[in-house]
Amino acid sequence: MADQWQNMDESEIERALTSTFGGMWRSWVSEKAPFKRAAAQFAEGKDGRLVMSGLLVLDEAITTDRLKSVPVRALENSWNLTKNEDAREEIRKLPKLERASRSPEEFAQLVAEHYKAWAAIVAHPVAAMAADANVKPPTVHGWVREARLRGFLPPATRGKG
Repeated sequence: MADQWQNMDESEIERALTSTFGGMWRSWVSEKAPFKRAAAQFAEGKDGRLVMSGLLVLDEAITTDRLKSVPVRALENSWNLTKNEDAREEIRKLPKLERASRSPEEFAQLVAEHYKAWAAIVAHPVAAMAADANVKPPTVHGWVREARLRGFLPPATRGKG
């Protein structure tokens, strides 16, 4: 059966896996990835984000170390960003995440808008906001804390991160 998959391109593999197992599948071929050929199944999680729910790997040897190196979070983020291009466009429309001449209240509100937009498409919105604003995550954590204290964001949920 593995030989059958070796001769298929990515879109053929995705169609075959979808018809066999259902769900959404994304496959890849890479010399740099942990496995030369692999496919991941995604399902919608409780928060509306896509989460990995299946994994098919084809290679000469599958070891625990190689299996542990599959970048699950990166794959989920990539698929969510692709799926949510409209959300990315909304983030691009928001004013740049910088204090500039904004009052503390205005800045906290802007942080909340960015946080909500990023939370819709990535598992770790603070990390995404930090990368987008070119600041360190602890800085954004402080901004988010201030937005929560001012009532622009609900209290954090323990164990969510």
